[in-house]
Amino acid sequence: MKMKNITLTSIALATLASANVVSAGEIEGNVALGTDYVFRGFSQTDEEIAISGGFDYSFENGFYLGTWGSNVNFGDDASAEIDLYGGYAFEVGGGAEVDLTYVYYVYPGETDALNYSEFQAAVSFNDLTLGLIYSPDYFGSDADAYVLNADYSISLADNWGLDLHVGYSDVDQEFFFGEDDSYVDYSAAITTSGAGVDFALTYYGTDIDDIEVADDRVVFSISKAF
Repeated sequence: MKMKNITLTSIALATLASANVVSAGEIEGNVALGTDYVFRGFSQTDEEIAISGGFDYSFENGFYLGTWGSNVNFGDDASAEIDLYGGYAFEVGGGAEVDLTYVYYVYPGETDALNYSEFQAAVSFNDLTLGLIYSPDYFGSDADAYVLNADYSISLADNWGLDLHVGYSDVDQEFFFGEDDSYVDYSAAITTSGAGVDFALTYYGTDIDDIEVADDRVVFSISKAF
């Protein structure tokens, strides 16, 4: 789950004003090690090892704040990514849940040219999640971007699962993704857990033919929530 300090502070103050009681919240953390960091079908680490982790603070009324970071490899442009986000999750009729999130992607370094924001909305029902994402400045460009996601989780056996994903990304700028301005990404992950950690073996692919970091790949990861 993929803000500047002033934005984060503003959201925090608004959230606290709604929550009224700070002590009602709950904090959770996570850390992971993977053979790659793949974001919407693209390797963010130039097909090298990724170390990531983050924290989330959830309020009882459904609001939450969080941060997550990972190493990246964008050549001379960036070596790290930090995501700052806040949102609101709530249940609707029929057991469905709606999640509204604002995310600000930060790439520390000599320039903030890659920094950008996203507005995300997702609806979950049972094991199916449908999402819509909008960015007015995708990866620091002047282009609008829209992303549609569908995710489905299947329980295979005790302590084993299968996570399926398909996404469609469209950017209002020609040749943003190589020769195209839109593409499809997909993945399938086998998941399990043991010894207090979670394991995932994930196959990633896209319909892009001319960008090496968007080629099909298999990623193994180990993660732990605390």
